[in-house]
Amino acid sequence: MILDLHTALSNLPTQQIRQVWNEGSLFSPISTGTCSSAVGKVSQLLPVKRYKIRSHYEGVFALQFTRDMTCLAVGYGSGDVTLHDPCTAKKLYSPSRKAEQLPVTGLQFRSDDHAQLVYCLAHGHIFLQQIDEDGTVIDAATVIEDNEINTLDVSRFGYYFVTAGKDKNIRVYDWEKFKPFSILGPMTQGDYIGPPEDTLTQHGKRIFSCKFSDTSPYHLVSGGWDNSVKLWDLRTGHVERSMSSSDHGPKLCGDALDIRGDLCVTGSLLPDNAIELWCLKEGRRVAVLPYESPRLRGQYIHAVRFCNGTKNVVAGSAVCHDAQIISVEDRKVVARIDGYRRSVSSLAVCNSGKIAIGGSGSYISLVETMDSPFFLEDEPEQ
Repeated sequence: MILDLHTALSNLPTQQIRQVWNEGSLFSPISTGTCSSAVGKVSQLLPVKRYKIRSHYEGVFALQFTRDMTCLAVGYGSGDVTLHDPCTAKKLYSPSRKAEQLPVTGLQFRSDDHAQLVYCLAHGHIFLQQIDEDGTVIDAATVIEDNEINTLDVSRFGYYFVTAGKDKNIRVYDWEKFKPFSILGPMTQGDYIGPPEDTLTQHGKRIFSCKFSDTSPYHLVSGGWDNSVKLWDLRTGHVERSMSSSDHGPKLCGDALDIRGDLCVTGSLLPDNAIELWCLKEGRRVAVLPYESPRLRGQYIHAVRFCNGTKNVVAGSAVCHDAQIISVEDRKVVARIDGYRRSVSSLAVCNSGKIAIGGSGSYISLVETMDSPFFLEDEPEQ
């Protein structure tokens, strides 16, 4: 039984919470169901803020911290974007709302701060916006793809950004011209129905997540619905490695892919063995990580991120209505962040260890790893 931190703490008065925190009686060892040994105490992980969103936003589809950790961007199902202070959850800016009320399927900051924000809508519109210190928002560039976009990522080396989606192609954009200068993929319409061996060099079905390497400016990794994850070399425009498992995975259906060095983690919309760890250098799966789920419900992972380097992985489920933090080394669940009534489909992690969690529910939760406790505070609806 995994400890439900939110429920356990929210039902206690503050004085008793502090007493329990000091005594550690709430944080008893927990088991994962897939591992025989118990894990240690999880007293350093608590929800520190919960921001209530308006119902017309239609859920959270994308989350992203700035690299300097001064801002959190939130993309909604309604096509809106808001920027928040990650410490207080207070809304800082609201970039102009677009007429097309379709989900924001990807958003990223171009640089370390929030001066430039690029985001895309599901039907193919991509916007680059300049945000001044006084909150003035300027539309710097716009492009329309003839494609349904599911993912967007920005190179950490600052050279370019990519989009991918329904047509199975990865478009690499130049910042200055704001146009694609390279297209990786089959450049065909519809699902792939050719010989299976051809999927080694291209995606056979729509792409749901694409991430640049954090150590090489020439490589990126993509995954989608075709039971494979692929490492691309931008210099050749070809797949360097294509990886899959015997468990019919990875079958991505969301932003469920992350990279740290040679390690890649994926989350699949599958009932079990849904979180997989891959070694890009060796081109193979090296581990399956656990996720606690009620019997007969399954795991069905919608989002994953590395946390604290490659020490932990945080994952959100489409059916379990929670997020869980898993130790990569011990392969055990060490914490559960509960309190959601619907699916968890969006995650963001910053270098300090703070985690933003959102989905189809009415709240965004901020969780932080720290030495002293912080307690849940509801923000007024904005």
